[in-house]
Amino acid sequence: MKLHTCITKLMIVPLLFIGVCDISAMAGTIFVPKDVQTIQEGIDKAQGDDTILVSPGRYYESINFNGKAITLKSENGPSVTIIDGWRLGDSVVKCINGEGPSTRIDGFTITNGTGNADLYGERETIGGGLLCLHSSPTVLNCIFVDNESSYLGGAIYNGERSNTIIRSCKIRSNKADRGAGIYNTKGAPEIRDTEFSNNYASYGGGGMYNYGSNASVISCTFRKNKSQYNGGALYDYDSTGRITKTIFNNNVAMFSGNAVYRGYRSATYIEGIGDDNFFKTVHDTVEGTGGYMVARGRAVGACCVGTGCLIVDEQSCVQAGGSWLGPNSSCDEQVVACPKPNTSDINTDGVVDMMDLVLLMTSMEKGSAN
Repeated sequence: MKLHTCITKLMIVPLLFIGVCDISAMAGTIFVPKDVQTIQEGIDKAQGDDTILVSPGRYYESINFNGKAITLKSENGPSVTIIDGWRLGDSVVKCINGEGPSTRIDGFTITNGTGNADLYGERETIGGGLLCLHSSPTVLNCIFVDNESSYLGGAIYNGERSNTIIRSCKIRSNKADRGAGIYNTKGAPEIRDTEFSNNYASYGGGGMYNYGSNASVISCTFRKNKSQYNGGALYDYDSTGRITKTIFNNNVAMFSGNAVYRGYRSATYIEGIGDDNFFKTVHDTVEGTGGYMVARGRAVGACCVGTGCLIVDEQSCVQAGGSWLGPNSSCDEQVVACPKPNTSDINTDGVVDMMDLVLLMTSMEKGSAN
């Protein structure tokens, strides 16, 4: 009897030990600033699957996820929880160590980032608000505002093999040379239910610039974005993405493609459903040499809008104030069928205004200099 009791006790002890190990392995929550003073301290302390829960406040930090599959979440949303990169000379948030979709940032305002200089140098910074290199985090319910990089990705830079998921965010008033809102290169990011507004690119892609990328843009809005050259809202170069149920409203490029500019070897697929329209105003044009396709679920044909040509259905063309050339007609016919451009409308936005005057004066100055 005594021997049987001893054996039973020995069998129970390992089981209890295993139970203790399982409990210790469970994910925990780290509170900022209750448990640690800064967000970065919370990240450094966190282990796999932990959540860092941040109280309302303004946190002057540049944070690095250090490859951890953790969730960084605000308690009360982006309007009251701000990560501020003021005078820190770096990206506000960095995912540069192979982070995947299980690395999540949810509910913050990210502002005043000036980009990272490690890749191209101090004069060509990238990723003012968020820098992703070989990493694919999930970004939810965030506001990127007033970030600026001197080269690529004013708000967000998605580098090679960065298939970042961005959902329900607002990206506004950011600046960069290319991709003031987002710059994507050699990846397949997904951007859904996100608003791009009042971003400015000194070269191209006020809202977004895609280089060698396959970006999915779903149910987004591009409003009042600007570029000094081409692609007021979106600039594609050697890219094959997909734009679905997305609205373009009053975007401006000084030269070509107020909504979308199709650069070298680009073939973005623009898709709408039912009566939804993929552009909002007449001068939100799709232009460039790369070519593009528009799917509508009904008979489509060439539509003259201003001095440009789109492939859409008749109803969409009429709603945009255009002239439809009939089903299965081609934009190759626009040389004869579309109206001749207004010679005073230099940037072909359908309006003769101050921007055309500025371009005219600039061309005159260059001519006199030569």
